[in-house]
Amino acid sequence: MNPELIEVAKRVNWFDKPEDLLKDTNRFLCYFMQYCQAKDFSIVKKYYTQQQFREALDTAPPGIIDARSRAYWEIVL
Repeated sequence: MNPELIEVAKRVNWFDKPEDLLKDTNRFLCYFMQYCQAKDFSIVKKYYTQQQFREALDTAPPGIIDARSRAYWEIVL
C-alpha cells in the first residue's frame, strides 16, 4: 500500500475502503479509468503497466466504465 495510491483510490471509489480496492488491481483500474482526474494518471502509471490497464479495460464488469470513458481509454491504450 502506498499513500499516493490510497488517496487516488479514495477519489475514484468512495464506497469501498481504499486498501480493499487496491487489493483488486483490475477493479481499482476500472474505477480509476472511469473517475480519475488528470493529475491522478501521473501517479497511477508509476505503479501499473499499460498491459494491466488493457487487461482491466478488457475484463471490466458491466456498469463501471461508461461508453465515453471506454472509448477514451481504448484510444490512450
